[in-house]
Amino acid sequence: MRGHRLRLPAIRAARLVAAAVVAIAVTGTMTAAPALASDAAPYRAQVFTRGYDTAKVVSLTFDLDWRTGTPAENAISKANLETVLRVFAANGITGAFGVTGRFAEQNPAETKAIAALGHKIINHSYSHPDFMTLTQAQRWSQLDRAEAAFRAAGVSSAGWFRSPYRSGYLNAGLNRDLALRGFYVNLDWTFDTTGYQAAGWPVVSSRIDRYTVPGAIIVMHVTTPSTDPGNLQLIIDKLKGMGYGFVSPWQAVTRGLIRAKYLAAGGSASAFGAATTAELDATTADTAVQWFQRGRIYYSPASGTHFVWGAILAKYRSMGTVTSLLRFPVTDETAGAAGGWYNHFQGGSIYCLAATGSHEVHGAIRAKWLALGAEAGFLGYPRTDETKLTGGRGSQFQHGNVYWAKGAGAHEVHGTILAKYLSLGGMSSRLGAPTSDEFSVTVGRRSNFGHGAIVWNATARTISVIYY
Repeated sequence: MRGHRLRLPAIRAARLVAAAVVAIAVTGTMTAAPALASDAAPYRAQVFTRGYDTAKVVSLTFDLDWRTGTPAENAISKANLETVLRVFAANGITGAFGVTGRFAEQNPAETKAIAALGHKIINHSYSHPDFMTLTQAQRWSQLDRAEAAFRAAGVSSAGWFRSPYRSGYLNAGLNRDLALRGFYVNLDWTFDTTGYQAAGWPVVSSRIDRYTVPGAIIVMHVTTPSTDPGNLQLIIDKLKGMGYGFVSPWQAVTRGLIRAKYLAAGGSASAFGAATTAELDATTADTAVQWFQRGRIYYSPASGTHFVWGAILAKYRSMGTVTSLLRFPVTDETAGAAGGWYNHFQGGSIYCLAATGSHEVHGAIRAKWLALGAEAGFLGYPRTDETKLTGGRGSQFQHGNVYWAKGAGAHEVHGTILAKYLSLGGMSSRLGAPTSDEFSVTVGRRSNFGHGAIVWNATARTISVIYY
């Protein structure tokens, strides 16, 4: 314990040196990760020392941890938090708070209030140790205990982390351990105001002049003796005077067309929630995907920018997303008939209805089904994926099936004729694959097959099979 305490002043001093390295881009230099399948979970957490923005905007963040102190110390720290939240609200600024688990345990109402006001919660560990002194298991325990405290307070970090003391924030092993626990965003910072050292305004002002750059992430502190809460309005006014605006941390980790799609959907207030990864290559360098709490947004030059989420995303993921036969989405999720939903993709579609679940349709079977009115037609929604059958392929729908065979094409079979066809063995029967849709004849209805036909007599209410 003595050794640990002796390290802390050195670590804090190192922060001041590291803070001057504002030329670091979005990611730090790390050794190459092993090649992974496209649209796979990141191998390491992405380190953001700055947001993606190249315009004159900054993100304001605070770190928040205090142990039970004297009543007077706790009262000052809580008043500081109230000040920060009030100043943010007065200026229309959404910030981020690196919160420790022990703070959330001791102050669940305050933790929940931060998130309720729209600010981003970051996992700042449970008890604020130096992560470079911990084993993998100890790191995971710190992350898990903090998340448990967040859940009890009704909030989540959504897989965002900030390293206590900034220790090891660029360390490849640490960022690998984070990713293995589902933490893919390591929100670092460009510079610290040093308010936590009780720095006066001249010092803070000088640091803003020296280190502010487009996309900067500025870290401040709440707990006494920090001067940041009292200086916050001055800090905001100074940045505005320098021509800077403010971008929320939710937005700082998005960019380009994916950011535009995210914001158009409502940003962090939308069904997507927070980004849980940086922007990733989806298949190749000219494609992109970004994961969010409840969805993903994809981009490719050929398909544009579209989102997939919910049950349709679950199905898409089970198939391999962009590496599957479906490839990239070409529509957003869209309302279908009878309360269902669908996404179209380059190689097919996924349709979802509560009664049938989510299923893919593609190729000639999809073309036939679409020609018959898709989910709004008499066949209704798919209730299976396309399946390999004897001599061809088939998909089942709510009110009938569509079959495909080489040379015969795709055809629907439904109702009484379908029931008889299935009782005989379907495509594996002597009849073989259908060669026509069901059509009207003098006595009723008929479907032709490769080696015969099934006729339904409407007057006699009988079904007959013809072989040839």
